[in-house]
Amino acid sequence: MTRQPHQIRAPRLPRAPRRPMGARGGAVLQIVTTVIMGLAILVELVMVVQAGFPLGGVVAVITMSAGVGLIYRFPYPALALVAAAPLVAAILGWAPISNWSIACFAAFLLTLRGLSGFLTGAVIAAANLASVWIVSGTLNPAVNAEASVAGFAAAATAAAGSAVRESRRYWRELERRTADAIATRAAAVDRSVAEERLRIARDLHDSIGHEIAVVNMHLGAAEVHLPPEAQASRADLAAAQRSVQAVLRETQQILRILRVGSEADDLAPTPEHGRIPALIESYRQAGLTVEATLGDLSLPLPPQVSAAAYRITQEALTNAHKHGTGTVSVRLGTTDPGALIIEVVNMRRPGATGSALGGGHGLVGMQERAASIGGRVDVQSDESLFWMTATLPSNGGNA
Repeated sequence: MTRQPHQIRAPRLPRAPRRPMGARGGAVLQIVTTVIMGLAILVELVMVVQAGFPLGGVVAVITMSAGVGLIYRFPYPALALVAAAPLVAAILGWAPISNWSIACFAAFLLTLRGLSGFLTGAVIAAANLASVWIVSGTLNPAVNAEASVAGFAAAATAAAGSAVRESRRYWRELERRTADAIATRAAAVDRSVAEERLRIARDLHDSIGHEIAVVNMHLGAAEVHLPPEAQASRADLAAAQRSVQAVLRETQQILRILRVGSEADDLAPTPEHGRIPALIESYRQAGLTVEATLGDLSLPLPPQVSAAAYRITQEALTNAHKHGTGTVSVRLGTTDPGALIIEVVNMRRPGATGSALGGGHGLVGMQERAASIGGRVDVQSDESLFWMTATLPSNGGNA
């Protein structure tokens, strides 16, 4: 029973979630909050100067400035100083209204940078309420609304900073998990591709390889059964056997490529470009007239370049045999910059139109093979001739 080939479908990879604005702008919020606190301290300093440098105002400005300056490196001392500033102002007779506002912004920044929202909110709210009681003598909101505003604002800003921080942490974790999921799915696709390559290799070995071997045996048997005088037929059968054996070798090489996953690992005993003379001779035996000028084929080439040189020459000769006429000129050599040049020129068959390749995929295949190793294939044609020139990097780099 023949197994039906199946197509590997890559699983749909999850997309990275889109962060909400608050989660994306953590750094911006820190900068903006710091600038606001700096401006508020500057305004407070101007008021202290205009009031003639009262002790309460001077000490409160210094204490708050020190607290704000320590937020980024020493958050706990910063929390203590920020909470102390309105208390110092109230005790020394300076209205702590500006200090309440600055302390609320500091609560937001401290929790945004990692301090406990409950601790920060409780400390600053208690300090604000205590300063309100020192100034007005009561915490009753009905008598003095500043009491509720000072305490509630500190708790609210601390909670807001904590919420933004947790949102950022949540989205970072979500992005990390998404990246892990994408990597896991990609690994699964790679495993599926590897398994499919092995399955194809097994199918080729079990079906095509077997059938080619059977054809080769039948050709040998047919040669034995020929009468002694059928020398021409015997020569044709021998040539057919050589071609079948070449196909068998090609299939075995394809199997090795499928198993290792890289043509560079296909290390045949003889480099493929070293088989070009035998390739040309096989076309001559098939009736094609070939004039070959071959350079030093003992030149070591990377396996993928060697394979590309052989395949491109083979495809060009096949096209010349199918779509051309007369003598085919083949030239193979190297250039100083380290490029391997393959040039095949043939006469176009009278009445041929369009590409000398007959509209098939031969030219595309040659161009793709050359491009895969950093080379290129150029073609030219006129009313009578067709040129194919392949430039391949003999050192494995770009030609």
